[in-house]
Amino acid sequence: MAKNYNKGKVIGMNQGQGPTRDKPGLNNININPNDLVDVVCEKCGCQTFQPVFLFKKLSAVLSPTGKDTMVPLQTYKCTDCGHINKEFLPKEKPDA
Repeated sequence: MAKNYNKGKVIGMNQGQGPTRDKPGLNNININPNDLVDVVCEKCGCQTFQPVFLFKKLSAVLSPTGKDTMVPLQTYKCTDCGHINKEFLPKEKPDA
């Protein structure tokens, strides 16, 4: 007897964003890449980036395990100079 491995559920997919099966007209949007704005390094102007991780510390008080935890945040750095654009960084909390 064959096992059914398709019991998993994807959570958070297509909740109010992007094309969905019940809105088939949205699936046929054609975007010309030449019409898009290039993202370049703020420091050197390079157009290529590679993924890197920033780490934030989550205190034991806020952590679900009750222990200090390191939380990885993926971002991107310039492949030429290593700079991380401001738009790639998480938003800072305003000073109170």
